[in-house]
This record gives sequence, C-alpha cells and structure tokens, in this order.
Amino acid sequence: MKVESRKRQFILDGKIKPCYCDGCGQVTEKAFVGEWMPSDKPREDDPLLPPPVKKERGGKKKIAETPVPSAENQYWIRCMQCNQVHLLQEWQIQIDRELSPDELRADECQIYSPHGIYATGDALYHQSLDEVGVVREKQATGSGAYVIIVEFCKSGRKQLLENVQLTPAKEKSSDSITDLIKTKLRR
Repeated sequence: MKVESRKRQFILDGKIKPCYCDGCGQVTEKAFVGEWMPSDKPREDDPLLPPPVKKERGGKKKIAETPVPSAENQYWIRCMQCNQVHLLQEWQIQIDRELSPDELRADECQIYSPHGIYATGDALYHQSLDEVGVVREKQATGSGAYVIIVEFCKSGRKQLLENVQLTPAKEKSSDSITDLIKTKLRR
C-alpha cells in the first residue's frame, strides 16, 4: 500500500488532526465533508475565462492551449467551531497516524529483534508470539537497557527489550543471549 493511498484513506475515515482555521482564527477540530472532483467540461469552453492570446512571428494572433494542471487530491474540510468549509489539498492536511494492531498484517511489519532500535508508532511482528503489534512507548531502565511497550492484538501490552548489545565473548553460545536478557531484566 502506498503512502499516498494510506493518507487518503485516513482522510476519508475522518482521522484528521486539529489545525488552524482561517475563518475563526483558532486551532480547531476538522471534519471530512467530501472529495473535490474536477469538472469534465473542457477549459476552452468555459465562458468565464477569456481565451489566452498568443502572437506568432508573422504577426498573426493564435489562441494558445491552456495547460491542464496535474490532478492533485483535494478535499472539502469543515471547521467544527465556525462550520466554514475549506477546500484543502492533500499535503495541507495533517492526519492522525496512530495505527491499530488489528489493521496490520505480518508482511507489512518489521520483525522484532532485541538488538533493533524502534520508534514510537512502528509496526512490529514478534515471531515467537506470532503476533503483530505497534510500539506505543519507549523507556530507559536504570540498568541501561531500553524497553519498548508494544500493543499486540491478542496479548495486549507487553514490555520488550531493544538495543541489547552483545559482547564478543558471549556470541558463541545461544544460551548467552537469553542469559544476558535475563540479567538485564533483573537489574
């Protein structure tokens, strides 16, 4: 799924962040009213627009063709405070990108590893739990380990380690990784 189509879907679902309104001069909640659709009528037939005139080298006048602007998604957005409706382009609208674990699939997420570094809002797939989740918080523990709080679909919220560093002497056995994680959690 492309970023543009995901943002468009968020706008159509009404997940728009509060922003400044030119009508009331405040930062207010916004509501999606509708999608702007371009007219099917050709521009040269528009009686309100005079046809542009272009001179040729021989002194003859020729009507120039008007360039068609690129089709950019535009939306009608209503201010919840003053009820004015504004036509905004897609790039002008800030969306609420908070992901829900129920919307995710395993192939859209990055695979969780205690050695990785994650940001709030990242989508993770935990192989041993066989679940997808979203990173909700990041915390540093007193022992120097970092913990992320991940919200999973079935398991709920769980604390997972991140950015666990291995020493070269302990990389030889598989038990050393689990021992290192356990000692970090005990501290």
